Amino acid sequence: MSSKLRMIVAGGGTGGHFFPAQSIYKSLAEKGVVIKYMGSKYGIEAGYKKNNEIDMVLLNIRGIQRQFTLDGLLKNFLFPFRFFQSYYKSIKIIKDFKPHLVIGTGGYSSGLPLIAAIQRGIKTVIQEQNSYPGITTRKLASKVDIICVAFNESINILNTSNVALTGNPIRNDLCLLNKKIAKSSYGFNVDKPVIGILGGSQGSTPFNNHFKKTINDYKQKNIQLLWQTGKNDFDHLKSYDDKKNIRTISFINNMNQFYSAADIIISRSGAIALSEMTFLGKAMILIPLPHSAGNHQYTNAKSIEKNGSAIIIQQSQLKLEYLEESIFNLLKDPIKINQMEKKSKEISFKNSTEKIINIIMEMAQ
Repeated sequence: MSSKLRMIVAGGGTGGHFFPAQSIYKSLAEKGVVIKYMGSKYGIEAGYKKNNEIDMVLLNIRGIQRQFTLDGLLKNFLFPFRFFQSYYKSIKIIKDFKPHLVIGTGGYSSGLPLIAAIQRGIKTVIQEQNSYPGITTRKLASKVDIICVAFNESINILNTSNVALTGNPIRNDLCLLNKKIAKSSYGFNVDKPVIGILGGSQGSTPFNNHFKKTINDYKQKNIQLLWQTGKNDFDHLKSYDDKKNIRTISFINNMNQFYSAADIIISRSGAIALSEMTFLGKAMILIPLPHSAGNHQYTNAKSIEKNGSAIIIQQSQLKLEYLEESIFNLLKDPIKINQMEKKSKEISFKNSTEKIINIIMEMAQ
């Protein structure tokens, strides 16, 4: 076995858990650490399996289904079998790989490698993105060596001494581009406002249904929409793309370009999206995902709203067109937008990825 430091980074299921794991993985690899990534074959990470830059193992594990459908019941029936199969696979990988440290970034695929590591006396770190910690973090909080969090609210909820306030790991190349060039790249008029619609890595069907109904309101006011639809809805929404005022995108490959073109961003309140938008100093209208685990998206949004950098609108209020009222009023008040941008920047964490990596390296050595 190599004398180099060896680590396992585990986490995924959604982009909110996978992308932090990816950031940590890449940063550690740059320091010469030998790393193995563990995720789920049912998560977003499965689409990155062919990426040769990541040594990836995918477990046959998926989360408990909350929908009372025949398909959901069948998946829940199989959960215990998948759990034990993935648990023993995690043990075998840890025995063979002999990591010095295991890092979990949340999601159902991170818990089993962490449990296996704890049982074998291997050091463990959890990177928790949300203000209301996920079930893996809450269950293992007293057993892991340290938890890196991004919100003060998390510290109060966990109520344990092994917590470090670091912020969330974000991509090293995240930056704002020239706004006019970014707008032009989408074919937009650089002198007209652009609203970025960000529904999360999978898109948001409620967002999409709402904008189908209100799209003419934006056109009439010369407001341009940069609309991320998600892959599932893209085919029946791409006809709205007029190559001029409305641009539909299934998945955003260049986030810097998207963030830079948008004057205001309408977004769910996933922790990583919030970390990126505050880092870049964006004005936001946040629509938390209803019924998110522990209602964490609403808690995330409240922590951003309280300093004046965002407006919260509940999904149930979309039909009342509160969203349009908020957007149209903001666009009449550029000073207010500028204030929101400044306040957004004020609450962002500086060098959060570096802080997390320093904690990990210090523990491992």
